[in-house]
Parts: sequence; structure tokens; C-alpha cells
Amino acid sequence: MVKTVSSENLNSLLYIDEIPSNEHIVVKGGETLKINFAIFNSSIEGKIDIDVEEGGLVEGAFADFSPNAGKFVINVNLNGFGASCNWHLASLAHKDEKKVFETSVMHNSEGTNALMSNYGIARDSGNLTFSGTSHIKHGSVNANTRQDAKIIVFDKDSDGKAMPILRIDDNDVQASHAAVVGRLNEQHLFYLESRGISEDDAKRIIALGYLKPIEEFFADEEVLKMIDSAIEGGI
Repeated sequence: MVKTVSSENLNSLLYIDEIPSNEHIVVKGGETLKINFAIFNSSIEGKIDIDVEEGGLVEGAFADFSPNAGKFVINVNLNGFGASCNWHLASLAHKDEKKVFETSVMHNSEGTNALMSNYGIARDSGNLTFSGTSHIKHGSVNANTRQDAKIIVFDKDSDGKAMPILRIDDNDVQASHAAVVGRLNEQHLFYLESRGISEDDAKRIIALGYLKPIEEFFADEEVLKMIDSAIEGGI
């Protein structure tokens, strides 16, 4: 199911348990595209290419609680001066699922901006991979790009990989990334348990801190309830 909202300078797409297999979207100059995915039962398989013209903005969020393995690819081309992209992902991989999320942002013009944040949990033999490429091409001065990728691995049979890549072909730009993959922080667990919280509840609280922030990018009340239910059921 796809819900759409359109106005003169805003286009909003909400995909619920549906991902295009190969779609190309153009964000025209000065316009904003909000594109959100909430996946609970279907596969995460899909590929989307987005071109953003001068002054355009694409804001995307992906809430993944699918019980299926798969690979999702999104490529964003910032083609005009001041074009911007904000991308946010929360994913849960468990019960032998192998999930791959591949995101690339190409800075093809001056003054372009991008933020990519990917957060996930791998548990119960789940396997989760975040692959992100930010490429600032020659001539794209004053571009600014940032990647954040964090995965909590709950048990020894699960695995997580975060692979941020920065390709910088010009000077006078800002580019940075942070990637963290690891077990639950023992000090955080100890602190919570010292306050009378059980180990299972402590793990749940920490996991909620990774997954629930994705809700701020969704306005549909029905979808928010489904995300809450999926998080509670998954952790």
C-alpha cells in the first residue's frame, strides 16, 4: 500500500509493506520529497534512484521490522546547487535473517548537503549490514556530508557490519562518518541493573533507544501504532 500527499512544493510518499523494485524519482528545484517506508511483513528487496535538482530536498526514513531477508538499495544524486538529502534507517534482524542496506549519496554540485543515519539490532542469529557511500565529486565545493552507522549485536550467533565509505574529490568540503558495531555496553547494563531493573528489561530499554527514534519521521497514527507493536514484539 502506498499513501501519497501532494502540494505545490511538497510531495509525500509512504510505502507500507511495499517497496518498488526499480524506481526513478526526480525532485525538482525548490521542492521537497518525503519518502518513508514501514515494512512489517513483506521483503525489503528493492531499489530506488532519486535525482535532486537545485535547492531540492529529499527526506527519507525506513522502519524495517520485516521477518524476511533481503537487500535494499537507494541512490541519491544531488545534482543542483544547495540540493540536500536526509536519510534515516532503523532495522531489526533476527531469527537467521540476513539483511543488507546499501545507500549512496552523490554530491554533484556546490553547496550540497547530506546526512545518513542507520541504526540497527542483530539478535537470535540475525545478520545486518549497512553499506554507505558518500561521494563528493570535483567541483562540489562547500559540500557537507555525514554518515552515522550503529549496530548492537545481542548474541554470539548474530553479526553486524557497518561499512561507511567517503570519496572526496575536492577541497573546501566537510565530510565525516562514525561507525560502531558491538555487543551491548556492559556498563550501561550494570547501571540499569543496579537500579533494580532486570537484565532482560535493561536490554529492552537499550534496544528501544536504538529503534524508537525512527518514529519521529512518521506522522501517520496507524503506522506509528504498527511500529510500536513491531518493536515490542521484536525485542
